[in-house]
Amino acid sequence: MTVPILMYHSIGNDCSAGYRRWMVTPDRLESQLRAVRSLGYRFVTIRELAHIRRNGGLYGHRLAVVTFDDGLADFLSGAVPVLERLGVPATLFVTTGYVGETARWLAGLGEGDRPMLAKSDIQALARSGIECGAHSHTHPQLDLLDPAAASREVLTSRDLLGDWLGSMPRSFAYPHGYYTQAVREIVAQAGFSSACRVAHALSRREEDPYALARIIMTERIDQPALERMLRGQEIGYAPPSDSLPIRAWRLVRRIQGLARPAAYLPLLLCTHPHAHTFADLISAV
Repeated sequence: MTVPILMYHSIGNDCSAGYRRWMVTPDRLESQLRAVRSLGYRFVTIRELAHIRRNGGLYGHRLAVVTFDDGLADFLSGAVPVLERLGVPATLFVTTGYVGETARWLAGLGEGDRPMLAKSDIQALARSGIECGAHSHTHPQLDLLDPAAASREVLTSRDLLGDWLGSMPRSFAYPHGYYTQAVREIVAQAGFSSACRVAHALSRREEDPYALARIIMTERIDQPALERMLRGQEIGYAPPSDSLPIRAWRLVRRIQGLARPAAYLPLLLCTHPHAHTFADLISAV
């Protein structure tokens, strides 16, 4: 059984031109979630999905997951009202190093001043039933860090969230979707039960729990387009992390020495439904 894991970032109405691809309006978010539900899907969190896949159960249902990366403040103002109105559970992946401050890693997209959630917001969200997972401490490209630095990023984010929430997070999302098998092992050994990448693909039951594929959600995706995606007509399944396109892109980034490449650039393993060439994909981020 395949599971659509939807990936969002910012939910709002106003942003820089460079970041527009990564903002979805509250109205569009609601219409997309209603469309998924209308097709008979039952929403669960990443933690619940990992548990179901380990232990079985609920496989008479069509499952879907909604995730939000980064921990931006507009999650509270833009996403939460929609989630509450529809009764949809969600997983929020928090970049712990910027909590209560701004998303400085987005400066290259003109969004370095975008507010982040405060610690008290995250605590309140967790109490309300939102799963809060880790998204590293400073949002680096983990696949380009040495093992010690990558481990610090993973463990610091885990420990801070554990301290704030009173229990250790069980779910992790790789910043930019970038990881290697070494990074995967760091995350697994840190006690996380699963981890999400990007891939713009459907998640399969037999998929590595530490490489869950997600679908990149944008404002352009209307109900017909979303329905085609869920049927696998515009997206497929993600290849392994050591596939040639992924290794080639990692080598390019390493050679260029980019500390922050175009944020959230989807891996070169797929074509976004609204980007018909790789040049279009580059210009869209």
